[in-house]
Parts: sequence; C-alpha cells; structure tokens
Amino acid sequence: MRLRLLLLFFLLLLVPMWVGAQEESGTPIDDDPLLDPGTAESLQLGGYRFERNFALLFGIQYGVSPLLLTSPGIVVGAYYDPIVVGLELVDSDILSALDDLRKDGIGDVRITNTAVYAKVFIGDSFYLVGTSEQRRLELYNRGYIRYGERVNVNGKIEPAQAYYDMTIETDAYTVGIGVQKFSENLFTSFDFLRWIIPSKQSYSVENGYNNKTSDPNFMARLKAEQMSRRDRWYSSMKLPAAMVFTVGLVF
Repeated sequence: MRLRLLLLFFLLLLVPMWVGAQEESGTPIDDDPLLDPGTAESLQLGGYRFERNFALLFGIQYGVSPLLLTSPGIVVGAYYDPIVVGLELVDSDILSALDDLRKDGIGDVRITNTAVYAKVFIGDSFYLVGTSEQRRLELYNRGYIRYGERVNVNGKIEPAQAYYDMTIETDAYTVGIGVQKFSENLFTSFDFLRWIIPSKQSYSVENGYNNKTSDPNFMARLKAEQMSRRDRWYSSMKLPAAMVFTVGLVF
C-alpha cells in the first residue's frame, strides 16, 4: 500500500511539470502585441491566487479526526495553479500531542497514516480535495481479566487473564471541500469536511501472557472480546475528518 501511495504521489508531481511543458510549447503570451505587459505577466504567474505559478509547501496539520486528535500531521506538497498535490504523514511516535490524554483514554497506542492528496481550486480560494490513505492503529498490552475465575500459577492464585497486542489497518479514499490562502512565505488551508470511502480493513492479534489457555470457554470469551474491540476500532477508523487546519511555509 505504501509503495502504491508513493508511486501515485510522484505521478501527481509530474502533472505540473507536464502542464508547464505544454504551456511553454505554445506561443509566448508576451509576444502578443495586443496584450498589456502587466496583464500578461499576471497571467503567467498564475493569476489571482498566488504571485508565483509554482511553489513547494511544508506544513503542520491538526483537526477533528481519529488520526489527528492526539497526533498532528506533517504535510508536504507542490503547488501549480490550479492544483496542489502532496503527502500527509501522521505518526504519533514521531510527532504527538496530548500524550497523557491518549494514554489515559486508550492506553499504549501508536497511530500512523500515510496519504496522497490532490486539491483542485474551483475559485479564488475554494478547492475540492481527494486522498488515498492507509490508516494504521497499533494497540499494545490490551488486557482481558476474569476476576471471578481464579487460577493457580506456580503456587500463586491470580484471576484468569490474558494480554495481547492488536493492529488495525484501514485503506480508504476521502473527498472533501476546503479553502486555502497564500501569502509571500506562508499558507493556510482549512478542510470543512472530508467524507471517507473505506476500501479495505484488516486486523492482526499477537497474543502475550495467558494463564488459562487450556480452558476452551475462556479462549472463546477472549476471542469474542477481541472481535468486539476490533469492530469498535473499525468504526472509529472509518469516521470522517472535519475542521482540518493546516499552516505552513511556502518555498
């Protein structure tokens, strides 16, 4: 999946270069004697949106999303009027926020997301955006404890219990609308809403300590608990994103 995303990203980066090559092969606009030189220069620079017709972007992203609430995203991209293409990267082990809230609320976890995005401007600053994403959630040391069931482990009485790690993956596409503004060296963008279209979900479990593996009833209940946890996170990982704000530098 990550290889597919990177290939798509580099293909999208080729679009501005190809468009520029097509424009350069035509008749130079400033050779037309009927056009005012100032107007011609404005058209060549991309018009009203930005003073340059090509720029590289680097920013930080945050918003209402199951991926971004505790982990801001890093955004890199290329602007060539009227499109922006790039990558959005989230990794809670590299860049995180609200660590105490995350650990208290959902325990030891790693959240990652790799997304290729493309924006097409439909006005002065409004755009349509689409992404192809791989969302990944790694849950560590999840516990299942039956205090009413006691087990003798090497002479020590303890409740029946099992611990495991679970990984949830969601491949998805999103579509949305937003607004973006440029200044000389900065840009800001705001996605009002991104609707999600899941394409595939999968999970894996790595079992750890378990003091009652010989009891089929306990193992069946453990499996049911794992499936219930998986389904809850499946639903959470399919939630749309809203009010996603990005601020960054223009090069």
